[in-house]
Amino acid sequence: MKAFPAIREAVTDDFDLIFDGGVRSGLDVLKALGLGAKACFLGRAYLYGLAAYGQKGVEAALQLLNQELDAAMALTGVADVSHLPPEVVIAP
Repeated sequence: MKAFPAIREAVTDDFDLIFDGGVRSGLDVLKALGLGAKACFLGRAYLYGLAAYGQKGVEAALQLLNQELDAAMALTGVADVSHLPPEVVIAP
């Protein structure tokens, strides 16, 4: 995530950036979107659910990510992920 702001700045808004790698929670999704990502890939989360419980595991994993994202938004005062203020993510 550390490199993402520099990439966002280098390509400006001419490109939609999609965050891939290391997204393990709804908070990670919020951070990626706050850093300028248009979307996030969630491959690992649903693959763990799939391996454990098949389709029901995938549904549970995605539901958990959604709940975590909702909680992270509530705790940061964000009502809409499409209008995230830049200060939502504190740079390391």
